Amino acid sequence: MATKNHKIGSILPINSDYRLDHTSLILQGRFYICQKSEVSVKPLYTLLFFIHCSCSIVTLAQTGKIRGTLRFNEGTPVAAAVVYIEALDRHTVSDLDGLYELDDIPYGSYAVEVRSIEAEKSVTEVTVDKPLVTFTPQLKESSYQLGEVIVKGTTEKRIIETKGFAVNVIETEQEGLKNIQTNDLLNRSVGVTVRQDGGLGSAVSYNLNGMSGNSVRIFVDDIPISAYGSSFSLNSIPPSLIERIEVYKGVIPSHLTDDALGGAINVVLKKEMRNSLTASLSYGSFNTFQANINGRYRHDKSGFTLTLSGFHNYSDNDYEVWGKFVRNILPNGRYEYVRARRFNDAYRSAGSRIEMGFTDVVWADQFFVGYNGSDDYNEIQHGTYMSIPYMGRFSESQSHAFNLIYRKRDLFLPGLDLQLSGVYGNRSQVVNDTVRWNYNWYGEKSMGLYGDPILRPNGAQQGAPTISHTHRDIFTLRSGVAYTIIPRHKVLINHSYYTIDRREFDEMRSEAEQAFVGRRDLQKHVATLSYEMTTLGDRLRSNLFVKFYRQMIDRMDPVLTLDNGEQ
Repeated sequence: MATKNHKIGSILPINSDYRLDHTSLILQGRFYICQKSEVSVKPLYTLLFFIHCSCSIVTLAQTGKIRGTLRFNEGTPVAAAVVYIEALDRHTVSDLDGLYELDDIPYGSYAVEVRSIEAEKSVTEVTVDKPLVTFTPQLKESSYQLGEVIVKGTTEKRIIETKGFAVNVIETEQEGLKNIQTNDLLNRSVGVTVRQDGGLGSAVSYNLNGMSGNSVRIFVDDIPISAYGSSFSLNSIPPSLIERIEVYKGVIPSHLTDDALGGAINVVLKKEMRNSLTASLSYGSFNTFQANINGRYRHDKSGFTLTLSGFHNYSDNDYEVWGKFVRNILPNGRYEYVRARRFNDAYRSAGSRIEMGFTDVVWADQFFVGYNGSDDYNEIQHGTYMSIPYMGRFSESQSHAFNLIYRKRDLFLPGLDLQLSGVYGNRSQVVNDTVRWNYNWYGEKSMGLYGDPILRPNGAQQGAPTISHTHRDIFTLRSGVAYTIIPRHKVLINHSYYTIDRREFDEMRSEAEQAFVGRRDLQKHVATLSYEMTTLGDRLRSNLFVKFYRQMIDRMDPVLTLDNGEQ
């Protein structure tokens, strides 16, 4: 407090470059001068104390950044190096170009440590006294050698082959890059014989250790391929879309749940989640053209997944044939054995597949709804024997299938796995045979003794004229539950339901004849219960299972009843 005889001098603002002979104070960035006066000591100390506290608070609140590039002595950037300030427990990692940045570093001096498996440890004192401090150290390459790390694991192929079944697993990682058909891959497997009647689109039979025909079933992701229609065959699936092919000879595992007594071929499509787009195009002999495309997209945050694939195949199949039954009938009735090209054997097929859903989310490992559409056109050159070539006989087919897939591991409790899949398909086929003339192997009409064209005995190339339509509605539902009781002990329950409703009519028949066409409906149930056990340090694997089959056929055949009641 000022005394009565002294007066506190006035405070005047001045510029920062003014020379002061008086006591100066710094307060909020401005300078003030006080004229000398005698004042009491206590108020002056109080004023200086508050000014000092204000300045200290402003200073402590200031922060800056440390930014720079980490490089070796020869200038190569150091990637994935850790820049660490131990005093603040702050760190960051350099990118591929060696760039790094540490934010919100209070003003002061710190020991900055740089660590990398490629460089020697570096500790440097860095002072942060401005908003941006550049620190670019030169590091020395490390001469340390990491110790050996051995990672042991079992491939999916090895797991399947050691389950106790007679199975071959064909991997397609390398073959997917080549111009090769799926049937060619199967034909290379031991114990598998693929017999094809002709070129692209011709009938194919599979022989597994001597078993063939209906005793061998074909599956795509555990679903019978028959649900997708005849235009969707193994040759329609390029190897680039296939992860592996499982060939079971004899007994098949319970999860396939079918009545395949001779064996099964299960094609497992790729399930990789990375975004990708692949396409292939090939052209070969006999005007054979094949193209396919496959794309996959996944949104990492939501798990939304979209897959698209399509294929197109075409071939004239006009290769040369000769042999015992390749002959023309001369006007005098004698045989002329010839070497000729096939002229009514072209084939075309096209199809697409789209699936959308979610993968690797909390409520599902896989959830997809999808659509498969395909159609084909197939010319028929001859019947069982090649002695009579056909002209104008062909078949067309279309298929529309909708599918649902759900898979979840550790459902509700650890070790409980659930799998559901369902397919509804609508298939239609038309066989057209209305040409009544007889043809030779040169594609010309056969002539009689007097130069007249020879007619087919029944009015068409193979029997009576026909434009036959066949419609099939197919529904299949498969479910499976697996539970690991304790390690190496698992119980599996699977069920399959399959139904087909078939209708047909022929445009070349009268309404009265079509009224006498029968119909067939088929329902089939297959249930399996199996127990898997592994003992003796994985050297003994046991698989006990029981299967239940039930098949019901609803058949309707017209019965002709005379007026007198006789049938």
